[in-house]
Amino acid sequence: MQVPQTNAPSRQKQPDSGDGERGPNWAFTCYVLFSFFSMFLVGTGLIVVSWIAIDHTSIALVGQLYFTGSAVSISFSAVGGVLVDRQSRRSMILRSQLLRVIAACTLLAGLQDQAWLTLGLFSFTILSAAGPAISVGAMGGAFQSFFPADKRMNIILRLSIVGQAGFILGSGASGIVLHLWGAQTCIIIFIVIAIALLLLGEYFTRGMSQAPEKTRASFSEDWRAGLRYAFETRHILPLMIGVALLFSVAQMTNTLVPGFVRDTLHAGSDVFGLLEAAWSAGGGLILAVSATLQRRTYKSWLEFLLLALLGLTMIGFSLSQWVSLSVIIYAIMGGLFSLSRALCNGRLLMLTDPAQIGRTQALTAMLTSAIGMAVYLLPTLVTINDISLYYRAWGIAIIALGLGLAAMTSRTGHRARIIRTAPTMHER
Repeated sequence: MQVPQTNAPSRQKQPDSGDGERGPNWAFTCYVLFSFFSMFLVGTGLIVVSWIAIDHTSIALVGQLYFTGSAVSISFSAVGGVLVDRQSRRSMILRSQLLRVIAACTLLAGLQDQAWLTLGLFSFTILSAAGPAISVGAMGGAFQSFFPADKRMNIILRLSIVGQAGFILGSGASGIVLHLWGAQTCIIIFIVIAIALLLLGEYFTRGMSQAPEKTRASFSEDWRAGLRYAFETRHILPLMIGVALLFSVAQMTNTLVPGFVRDTLHAGSDVFGLLEAAWSAGGGLILAVSATLQRRTYKSWLEFLLLALLGLTMIGFSLSQWVSLSVIIYAIMGGLFSLSRALCNGRLLMLTDPAQIGRTQALTAMLTSAIGMAVYLLPTLVTINDISLYYRAWGIAIIALGLGLAAMTSRTGHRARIIRTAPTMHER
């Protein structure tokens, strides 16, 4: 049986699993389950919070919530990126998961009284953003410890399928539950799964490799070193920008699609959930196809070309007036987003030094959040009755930026290979 290889140095003694092969394999299986149900909760939270907010007040509140989450993410990522490279990745993951449980409990409390609902929504948003921010890079560091650099891209594509499946079930199931039984039932399910994930995380992170011991520098010195690494290491910065722009598309749709469903498609929460499920289904399908390709070389500008195509589909989605057509276009958007994101993330995990992964992913998260803050404030600062105009304007910007990054990257002549020799999860 082939087991994941640990290539990151460790300060902890690995626990005795009682089975020389079962330990690493079982830890990775738990990691996969953790990733699946984490994305399930992301899908659930997206549907429930967005719909509660727009049903409670207006689309402006949705933007304000996501803006607040982005601001919190920037603030906490600045600390979390260094802590992940300095301290136990196990403790950072568990703290993040505990905050997710507390966040859901605050929203459940807010649902008991409409007067407190807005406070509950903001509390949920702040705590949900703080959790991933303080552990940014920890899951990536854990993944790096399972596989050597040349085998990560194939596994990333397969693991992305797992995440997409979780998001599909989370968004689709929550849309149905929200439509039939209401938001409170969705949040109770969220809390139960979050507690289960906390226990699962406590198990699979036992003996997790940590960052190597080093002379303790100040936070500012660590960040200066991280910035130098990001700007001086070839191909890292374009990938960080690409990830941020990709997520800006998701941020735009998260903010606007509830209002688009209600005002343009004249539909309800069931169609909202269907659209989000279609996004994930499209992503899962294209990732599944991509993962089956053998010994195929992907040029380094491909993800940026896909980004430009994603901008084009945003414009097409904004012009749709029918539910069926909107679902199809939204699925295509999800496919382009997921494949491009998987390629960007895979290359980052291949090319980034494990000792720098926390700060590199923190910088990416901060850039993503900064762009997101601008996107989320659009409905508040620029009031436009036709929501589709937001989609068209940002779609044009994404096309231009994607083509620009593709042209810039293609000049380097870099190639990143997806190597077939990496073991699949079925082979583990």
